Amino acid sequence: MQLDANHLPGGYILLDNTNTVTAINQPLCDWLGRSREDLCGRSPERWMTVASRMYYLGHVLPSLRLHQHAEEVFLSFTNATGDALPVIMNAAAMPSPGSGYQLLILPMQRRNLVEEQLQQARKTADRAVAEKDRALQELQTLASQLEQRQAELAALNVQLEQLATRDALTGLCNRRVYDREIDMNLALFKRTKRPFTLALADIDWFKQFNDDFGHGAGDQVLQEISLCLRQGMRDIDTLVRMGGEEFALILPDTTAQQAALVAERKRTEIEQYKSQYGSVTLSFGITEVRAGDTRAEIYGRADQSLYQAKRQGRNQVCVG
Repeated sequence: MQLDANHLPGGYILLDNTNTVTAINQPLCDWLGRSREDLCGRSPERWMTVASRMYYLGHVLPSLRLHQHAEEVFLSFTNATGDALPVIMNAAAMPSPGSGYQLLILPMQRRNLVEEQLQQARKTADRAVAEKDRALQELQTLASQLEQRQAELAALNVQLEQLATRDALTGLCNRRVYDREIDMNLALFKRTKRPFTLALADIDWFKQFNDDFGHGAGDQVLQEISLCLRQGMRDIDTLVRMGGEEFALILPDTTAQQAALVAERKRTEIEQYKSQYGSVTLSFGITEVRAGDTRAEIYGRADQSLYQAKRQGRNQVCVG
């Protein structure tokens, strides 16, 4: 014969492992003047007085979870009108492990016991508040330390990102970024037909700087040319040192003719720039993306245009 909780001579609450009410009988609903909908899905301390709530959370619930039972606990619930309802509660874990707890609640008329229990609850609450303050202070200290470690980690991640994507000599993006940006622009072009142009630039007679003045001079020329190329570029453009004396410019939303104007302006600026090692000039090879292009194909056309500029005398822009 199955027992109907609604016919028990006392209140009955079923809690899950998160201290949430999953079932409650009608007598307790009637005592509290609340509906099942208002009580289920909530934690039972919501209907307790402040002192009982502190005692329940600080002592009863931890004890129930640790020992699987709590006996003759004196608490005060509050009904819908705010009046206190002194009760005595017994609680135990459900027979199936991990399935929650069941609470049996009986109203009390012996107010002196309630008062004694409340006095004890106040003392326990005071201790709990003191312990809470200490725990909070420790938590704040740990949070501050964690925040500091996270800031240090973020700084290290920035450094790692720079090491992985930046050329150490010039500070420009490296070949890894080039591959990523080319693939992204090719994918975007395939979906939207959004044009972009690839321009390759190569320092003319670069070996001569190393032969005449040493590799330190060559490094300085590379740094100065990088700075000149970087000036005036848009945020959406990508400037890459491909290796040696070769650079790549990826120019989104730009046709080959527009890119040629950009390259000619850069070529003129660099031609007019005088380093301490003499004149420096650049040759440019330009191509615009075409349907069906792969990374290798668009680079190959730009590279052929660059060689054409070299064969035709250097210090010029060729479009292919």
